[in-house]
Amino acid sequence: MNLTRKWIIGLLLGLFTASSTATGYQPVPTTCDGPPKLPVGTMPGTCLGLVADASIGAAFVKPRKALEIPQHRQILVTDMGGWNPHRGILWLLEFADDRYSQLLTACKLATGLNLPHDIKLGPDGLIYLGEAHRITRFRVRDDEIADQETAVESLPYSAGDHLHPLTSFVFLPNGDLLVNAGSKTDDCKLSADKQACEEATSVGLRHYRYIPEGNRWESAFSMYATGLRNSMALVVHPSGTILQGENSADFHDPEEPYEEINVIQAGGFYGWPFCFNRTLSAKEVAAGCTRPDYIQPYSLMPPHVAPLDMIYYSADLLPKLKGHLLVSWHGYRVVGNRVVSYPTSPEGLPLLQPSVTFNRDPIPPAQKFTSHAMAPRGGSHADAQHTEVIGQWNQVENLRPEGAPVGLLQLQDGALLIVDDKNRAVLRLSRGEPYMAMENIQAAAAHAIPRVNDVQLAEEPRRVLLTHCAGCHQELQHTPGTLLSPEGRWLQMADGVTLLEHKLTSESGFMPPTGRLDKRDITTILSALSQSD
Repeated sequence: MNLTRKWIIGLLLGLFTASSTATGYQPVPTTCDGPPKLPVGTMPGTCLGLVADASIGAAFVKPRKALEIPQHRQILVTDMGGWNPHRGILWLLEFADDRYSQLLTACKLATGLNLPHDIKLGPDGLIYLGEAHRITRFRVRDDEIADQETAVESLPYSAGDHLHPLTSFVFLPNGDLLVNAGSKTDDCKLSADKQACEEATSVGLRHYRYIPEGNRWESAFSMYATGLRNSMALVVHPSGTILQGENSADFHDPEEPYEEINVIQAGGFYGWPFCFNRTLSAKEVAAGCTRPDYIQPYSLMPPHVAPLDMIYYSADLLPKLKGHLLVSWHGYRVVGNRVVSYPTSPEGLPLLQPSVTFNRDPIPPAQKFTSHAMAPRGGSHADAQHTEVIGQWNQVENLRPEGAPVGLLQLQDGALLIVDDKNRAVLRLSRGEPYMAMENIQAAAAHAIPRVNDVQLAEEPRRVLLTHCAGCHQELQHTPGTLLSPEGRWLQMADGVTLLEHKLTSESGFMPPTGRLDKRDITTILSALSQSD
């Protein structure tokens, strides 16, 4: 067939015009404690509901985290607006009821923000918003931002070539701030000839001391902990324990490295980019795990799950989760797209055991989830066993998209709010009858609309995709042309270009994460869109 760019774009626009919600969430004809129920598999006694997306009036672009204003039945949502700077949005959603089942309005409280991500209520009652270059604080008064001021500035954002520019932060019990300083690269580009890493002393957690007089923070900072590649998931337990979920390097190997749960101690070095898992030295470094200040992970998590948020659940609504650590696994590989829980000690530490298992999603045409033992290279004496809170969240044609959870928020009523950035939706986990109807999944798969699963590629674009993309996107190992299939999400249009082109050329958050492709390889992939088979 002739696979021209014009034909692809025309087909996509036609599909989206005919059915704008076909690629998003499609609720079943019942409710989940208020909101419309979604066909997503959750733990016993719970269900997942749709709070907001474009189909009901909230035209998110890339939503990340949320904050509740319960007295007004409102929710604030940060929206990056994509990976280019100064396109971010702060949304104010207002609802008719306190279970957030009927969206009344979705207004843009602020626009032009610089990659906004984290949002929290501070100990002073003000709202704190993390952009790539700063943290601001403000109030919401009469549905407008009021009394806005900068709390922390000059964060280490490097426009143009920064893999992990997003700001995540936590307040310590004494009021001090810990702020993520993510790495500019995947692995500092170590090699046999380059054993040093210029980022090693500046990547980790910045420490800003609180000054009670004036309710402000010192402008100077110290590095509280280093060797942390990207600390999106941060939480402080009431006991004072600080946990971090580490997004480890993106090896091409789908089995390595494992992600980490770290107990953060002042002055600790946690391995990046020299040491992974517990004792696995980077292949370019002979003894990467031997530094005297190196602190091993408290526990490992399965490989490439991409932990993007963690919270302690303390409400009574979902009793099986009370006292547990909840973690969002955003990863697009077959172990990710989940929300999991860990039982914890009185100090907030996940409970350890000698052996741990995890599940993998089925890769079509397979339909069964499979269980696997954690077996990290270098070994591990004990790790924390998780339970899947939301586990059946893989894509099923005609039923549901693949989930992509980012922000987690315990609502005032005890329900769990979840922000899904890839599906541009806000979801709510509450008590109810779970959707676990495997027969419905099988029926949906059996009656799926026929798909063009693979585009026949010339040798060179096939080589580029297999070399640089198939390590993460495992479906490409057998049919690399699926990346260019008109039915796939990678050819969706935004700002006049496909998502594929945007991810290859973006200033931040580019793919592959191991390093932006050279111009020749990018041209090879994009030119395949206009070549004949």
